[in-house]
Amino acid sequence: MIPTRGGRHILPTPDGALRLLTWLPGTPLAHLPRTPALAASIGRALGQLDAALARFHHPAADHHLLWDIRNATDLAPLTGALPQDLKPRVAAFLARFASDIAPALDRLPRQVIHGDFNPHNLLADPAEPTRLTGILDFGDMTLSHRVCDLAVAASYLIDPADPPALLIPLTTAYHRATPLTPQEIALLPDLITARLVTTLTISAWRAARYPQNAPYILRNAPTSRAGLDALTDPETLAATLLTACESQPR
Repeated sequence: MIPTRGGRHILPTPDGALRLLTWLPGTPLAHLPRTPALAASIGRALGQLDAALARFHHPAADHHLLWDIRNATDLAPLTGALPQDLKPRVAAFLARFASDIAPALDRLPRQVIHGDFNPHNLLADPAEPTRLTGILDFGDMTLSHRVCDLAVAASYLIDPADPPALLIPLTTAYHRATPLTPQEIALLPDLITARLVTTLTISAWRAARYPQNAPYILRNAPTSRAGLDALTDPETLAATLLTACESQPR
């Protein structure tokens, strides 16, 4: 934001508030083809960002955010808005999250994370699509578990025909910048599923409340549903990702 000569960032006018913003160059990744090279660029950028954020502390960081994966059990009251065929599946997953996933997650490293590394919040050079030029929207920053940041990014990079195809370069590039523990990698597929469930549940709930804006609210729902349907074997995926990370040169 560019301040006025008097130092103000918002200038009241008869027609409403006026702000002057600079813009980062680039095209949102949502408009670019998803490739292994781009997935690696995303993982590298997020790993570097999390390495920097590991040293950041703020007294207001530990706030409750419904989008934060660690709060997945709080989605239960909202599941009534989901399509009927999804309700039992989501209910079963949330029960397993509470009994098995959440206790394991509590033992993993915590730090401030970006929290929303999705393709609409990342910019790349259209002439060189694997070169990121900007990271947007830090509005979901919170103190959470480090691996949750990677799980969010991964949830938008699932190829339904071959889930590991993009998740391997994403995860290994992140791992080179911010080394993951075996326990984090083991839990990653379940955390990706949790983010997909979060996206589907919150989107359905909000679309029911604001039907006039439903197309925008539900824009990520088809991709999230396809990703959820593709993650049928989390243990095998976790083993594949662990092997890929362990084979990386140090």
